[in-house]
Amino acid sequence: MESPAPLASSVSVAYLQGLLDYLARQGIDSGELLARVQLNPAILGQRDQRVAASAYLELLAEGVRLTGDEQLGLHLGEAIRPGYYGVLGYLIMSCATLSDALHRQARYASLVGNLGRVELDDEPPREGLEPQVAHRWHPMLTQHQRLHAEETLAGWLTFGHWISGLKIPPTEVRFQFPAPADLSEYQRIFACPVLFDQADNALVFPRRLLAAPLGQADAQLRQLLDAHADRLLGELRQGHGVLDRARHELARQLPEQGADLELLAQTLQLSPRTLQRRLREAGLSFSQLLDETREQLVLHYLRDPALELAEIAFLVGFSEAGSLARAFRRWTGQSPGAYRLTLADPASLP
Repeated sequence: MESPAPLASSVSVAYLQGLLDYLARQGIDSGELLARVQLNPAILGQRDQRVAASAYLELLAEGVRLTGDEQLGLHLGEAIRPGYYGVLGYLIMSCATLSDALHRQARYASLVGNLGRVELDDEPPREGLEPQVAHRWHPMLTQHQRLHAEETLAGWLTFGHWISGLKIPPTEVRFQFPAPADLSEYQRIFACPVLFDQADNALVFPRRLLAAPLGQADAQLRQLLDAHADRLLGELRQGHGVLDRARHELARQLPEQGADLELLAQTLQLSPRTLQRRLREAGLSFSQLLDETREQLVLHYLRDPALELAEIAFLVGFSEAGSLARAFRRWTGQSPGAYRLTLADPASLP
């Protein structure tokens, strides 16, 4: 069986800049922070570049440690600015209605970062409640999920209020993680019921709001930015960058050749030293690239009930199922079998 290419888990430098700007306002030096994940500050001058998602999430967690702010995800989302979304931010602003904006956001979300999947769906009807829609976030990495889910949903709400001029709170907000001890900031920011231990991460709001006009609508600009975003999305999907190509080739090689830096470098027509340097520029070592690629592949394969754990272990280059199970517990805090149960019944989430 041929391994699928893992999703290129990366974020744009523009989005990384939002985190650094916020932490700088809290007195934290960006250069010192970037050094903690071996990123060169010079990358901040290349806003179209990408950095490894794990490097971004590590910086997010480091921000919590340095500030002592356990709600950093919420506060970062609350401080979102259009420029942090890059091209997508300005495209959303140029749309005619909130519906247009959210559908484009779902389509082009990976331009900001490939940390999860965005969906906009109708909610099941509820008695006594007008029709609702759910703006959902499905994380693709297990690392620091709570922090990034908080940042994502708070950012969506802040940006939605800003472009629409509407200050209407959601009907409800749902998170997959357990409720923290202090809920005051959730109540302040979302101003609605916030539910935890849910099957998804979502903002739920009345369907009629999708027709809300946006104050900065510009059809001509939207058309230009649509074309530009399409080009960027095509380039991203083709995986021209070394990080994307390295993930794809590593996933292909794992079942037969295993994890081999020299073989991977040869396939990419690079020297091992150059490959290591290029990975380091994106915030990754080879061992981190291997670990992330395995994690994403395993999460993908576990969705196929026909695959036994021993088969999955082979496909990702582990010698036996026990090694896979130990790695999976390190990634997610649970066994592969328990994770499969949550796929069949989301209500069984711990």
